[in-house]
Amino acid sequence: MEGKMKIRATSPIIFCCLAALFLPADLKSEKSLADIYKSGNVRIVQEMKIDESSMPKDTYFEGYLRVACDDKGFVYICDYKANNIKKFDSSGKFVKTIGRQGQGPGEFAMPYEIAISADRLFVWELGNRRLSVLTLDGEFIKAENIQFSEGQPHKIRPLPNGDVILEREKIYFDDQEKPQDCSIEVYSPPLEQKKIIYAQPVWRNKYRIIESMGTNIIQPFSPLVYWDVSPDGRIVIGYSKNYEIAIFGAERGKISSFSHAFDPVKVTDKDKEAFFAGMTFSSGGAVKQGAPDFIIKYTEFPKTKPPFFNLIVDSEGNILVFPHRQNRDEENNNFDAFDPEGKFIANVQIVEGGPFPYGAAIKERTFWAGRADEEGLMKVFKYRISE
Repeated sequence: MEGKMKIRATSPIIFCCLAALFLPADLKSEKSLADIYKSGNVRIVQEMKIDESSMPKDTYFEGYLRVACDDKGFVYICDYKANNIKKFDSSGKFVKTIGRQGQGPGEFAMPYEIAISADRLFVWELGNRRLSVLTLDGEFIKAENIQFSEGQPHKIRPLPNGDVILEREKIYFDDQEKPQDCSIEVYSPPLEQKKIIYAQPVWRNKYRIIESMGTNIIQPFSPLVYWDVSPDGRIVIGYSKNYEIAIFGAERGKISSFSHAFDPVKVTDKDKEAFFAGMTFSSGGAVKQGAPDFIIKYTEFPKTKPPFFNLIVDSEGNILVFPHRQNRDEENNNFDAFDPEGKFIANVQIVEGGPFPYGAAIKERTFWAGRADEEGLMKVFKYRISE
């Protein structure tokens, strides 16, 4: 939009959806995840790869991938740049392409998030600003426009009963001193809002008029809301201002909460340098790496980082929380494991195959994760967690 500048972080992002996080339940000799975590060490082992060689000629992943899997093992890979969803079977064999670029029913513009709940495929389209529902074969069912004035969607997760959980974040462009409102909401398959189960103001960005331009100033190390859904449908939510995690039921509301001790991690000069280096901005029609001088001038850093920066729930309902560490290289290869009720299991190191995929939604003992290779080409991998 003319007259506005959008600053974004460009640190490597790993896009994923964990599709079968652990072997079938009838393998009684297999250790539980909790028992594996107790050892304090895990490995992430690659089992399969999907890339351009897995697809028809002239078909490939173009960028920014989200992945979902259904109960029959089919894998759905949402390609933001290609404006479609590519479907594969459990062996990685290409099945079909769902959708194409456009604004009509079953067409997509910048599909950003997907989720599969029961026999429905939910797609959030950033470009069309709508939430679409399709069959698992790609037949269009319904779409609802999402008003950004009421909150932009950030994440979708399925519930066992066919409903979905949608995270939305409302921005107050006309009030520069007001934080964003983050809400976790329950929607029915026909896309009717059933209830808001959680709401929390957050400072992800501050919006300012600087040098006659409207721009967002990212708030480094600001506490945010992290959440996931357990296999039994409980919603686990953590607001990272404190190391406290709450457990909610879609119908019951808050069920319980637990906290964990932590040592605050100081924000260093190296952290600040890395933060600015991971940005890009547009100037004179060119995209430049790093932050412009006026962003550096108006950015304020806290003295310490939040206790954690991510949270996921595995297929057994164990809660994995990723704490900030003094050594940044350890952060994505280190997590605190808690049982489904919040009892601490162990601090766990990923000793091989890490880092752990960001945004993981774990289901059974294997998971699918999309990531770029050294040449920037997107590929999708199937992994499992092992001792």
